[in-house]
Amino acid sequence: MSTPLSGPRRRVLLPIVVLLGCALVYLATVATGLVNTDARSASLGGWRIASTGAPWMDDVDVSVADTTDPETDIYDARVFNFEAPNGHMVVHRSPGVVAAAVPAYWLSGEGPDESEFSIDPGARMAALLAATGVLLLFLTLRSRMRDSEAVLATAVFALTTPMWSVVGNSLWTHCITLLGIFGMSWAASRERWWLVGLFGGIALWGRLHTTLIVAVLGLGVAWSRRRPDIAVKVGVVSGGFLGLASVWSHWMYGTWNPAGGYGSNNLESVATGGFVTGFWNQVANHFGLWVSPDRGVLVWTPLLLLLLPAVVREWRDLPDWARWLPVGGILYMLVQGQLNEFMGGDGFYGQRLGMELLACVAPAYAFSAHRMGTWAKRLCGPVVGLQFAAISLGAISEGFLLHREDAWTDNAFVLALRTLPVVGFWAVLMVAVGWLAGRVWQERRARAETPTPSPEVIHSAA
Repeated sequence: MSTPLSGPRRRVLLPIVVLLGCALVYLATVATGLVNTDARSASLGGWRIASTGAPWMDDVDVSVADTTDPETDIYDARVFNFEAPNGHMVVHRSPGVVAAAVPAYWLSGEGPDESEFSIDPGARMAALLAATGVLLLFLTLRSRMRDSEAVLATAVFALTTPMWSVVGNSLWTHCITLLGIFGMSWAASRERWWLVGLFGGIALWGRLHTTLIVAVLGLGVAWSRRRPDIAVKVGVVSGGFLGLASVWSHWMYGTWNPAGGYGSNNLESVATGGFVTGFWNQVANHFGLWVSPDRGVLVWTPLLLLLLPAVVREWRDLPDWARWLPVGGILYMLVQGQLNEFMGGDGFYGQRLGMELLACVAPAYAFSAHRMGTWAKRLCGPVVGLQFAAISLGAISEGFLLHREDAWTDNAFVLALRTLPVVGFWAVLMVAVGWLAGRVWQERRARAETPTPSPEVIHSAA
């Protein structure tokens, strides 16, 4: 007898449950008050286009959108507004994140007067984009994992990483890039190479240097399979999106440079270090992306280190696309270390500049989890519980944001532990829950993998 969620029904209903569940969590916890400069500027740009049909801020008093704390300057919510080559005042953002805000503000009906602008529609769009990215991750993992395992792995990414506290919290460029990367992984798992190019084009509309990830994936799989047509399909479609980004930049800024408001500064930064001067400062900046106490990828997601041996063991058995994506992600991080200060600004909880890397390695890590060693199996549950405790705190509260100058000396979660004793209880509780859940999961998996004796074996034993 079939159950309500068995067979074909589950194939259809489970993705809907994943999408709606994630969207509801993200929508309930979006930041609608103190929001970082980047997200606020993107929302302002989308509002202006939706309400007037043009992106220019010539007659707009953008100070009404500022929420910078004049005493601490922690929230750094001034609007990026500058005079473009075409002579107009415009916001300083990449094409994709501004374009994503347009339908949100068009539906909201907010008028062209700056007094009518609010951050809420942009924040809600961020939550929906992030939830859609999570759905695509689930569909990717489902291609090689049981549904229950795919749901668990998806939940770990969605709720225990800055996917919740950053990407699903405000309208960052990462909302666009992660949607594109997860879309690429899903399309690659189905060998839909035209779609890989389409989602790759979406990603580069968010952050232009994700072109590296798109190129490595397309060229890498084409080389592995000796099929140049794969690279052509990915390159043609994503290249078309690059051309559209140039058209957008010409309309908005008066330049054909697809970097738009950033002009050639980002390209120069790759060679010169951009905001960071001096060789050793640049080295420290690269290390900061990985290990700084408040902005390091490995600090906020220690699960990466815990499961790394499992990935090494499984590496040769992973799909070729799941091996090339991490390569693209690491190259992206190297360029990211040249483009931006590792702190990534202020006004957010967790790290954000390594989110594209996390998205790139997520399928490989999920597919390799069954190769965990003894100690990794024991520690996985508690580590996941600790990550959830830390991330959930920042997702639902804006009270523990650190200034970028403290990124090497403090941590936002540690600050919360020092400030409120109840946070320590929450952390201990979640670690205990994670440990218990891990034990139950491992026992369940062990039973599922234990072969059932055949009737002949049972009869002979008797």
